[in-house]
Amino acid sequence: MSEEMKKEVLLSVKDLVVRFGKKRKPFTAVDKVSFDIYKGETFGLVGESGSGKTTIGRAVIRVAPTAGGDIFYSGEKINGKISKELDKSITRKVQMIFQDPMASLNERAKVDYIVSEGIYKSTKKDERKKLVDAALMDVGLLPEFSSRFPHEFSGGQRQRIGIARALIMQPEFIIADEPISALDVSIRAQVLNLLSDLQKKRNLTYLFISHDLSVMRFICDRIAVIHKGKIVELADTEELFQHPLHPYTRALLSAVPMPDPVNEKHKELIVYDPSIHHYETDKPVWSEITPGHFIYANQAELENYQKDLMK
Repeated sequence: MSEEMKKEVLLSVKDLVVRFGKKRKPFTAVDKVSFDIYKGETFGLVGESGSGKTTIGRAVIRVAPTAGGDIFYSGEKINGKISKELDKSITRKVQMIFQDPMASLNERAKVDYIVSEGIYKSTKKDERKKLVDAALMDVGLLPEFSSRFPHEFSGGQRQRIGIARALIMQPEFIIADEPISALDVSIRAQVLNLLSDLQKKRNLTYLFISHDLSVMRFICDRIAVIHKGKIVELADTEELFQHPLHPYTRALLSAVPMPDPVNEKHKELIVYDPSIHHYETDKPVWSEITPGHFIYANQAELENYQKDLMK
């Protein structure tokens, strides 16, 4: 039995399609995307702005309606019309950390209400206070901060409040949508380390969405590369960095800054040109080129990629 067969699939996305706009001129933001996320792992979704990565996260959390395909959580279909009981269960088990800690927190509400909003109706005041204090402590904030307003905090502290709000629901699965891109560079490592520590402590599973591959390398177990609504490559993190095959993946990796100024000065920036693909007759398919390494390519490209791997 292979290692992947032994792993428990927590979230499974099959041929997902998300469209926006009117019926006459619909825009397909996500085009037949498929992937599995295993329990306890951090699965990365990387791509440039407008590639559809955030839309996938919003479809999983049932904010963006799906036009096609299926999303399964622990074997149960969670997109489209579902029962109230399942909807309530998914709301608790699946939480999201948003990109902008300034916009995602209610400026008029105090921290204790912001963090406890998800459990407000189901808990009594004393119990709620204990849970809020514990959630704030878990993210490295003092319980006395609960009586303050969001504008009294720095960007990094606000993002910690956002993480506490997700944690108080006791979730199993967290979608982290560019959780550090709006933060100062000095704070980013702290928030990443916090997410990593919480994962170990609470056995969490993450869908980590970002455009920054250097961050992805630090935190993700596997990475899927998305371009214009389609996943073009998926592999274990180190496999993707060591053997990037798709031209778009190579272009993204070439843009990652190097710590050595000499190498940075002489590195070659690759620009992705979609016209290099000839899909008129030889149509592309989603293929497993080596165990765990998937790529969107036609037959001619697959042969070339296999030659590249053998070099």
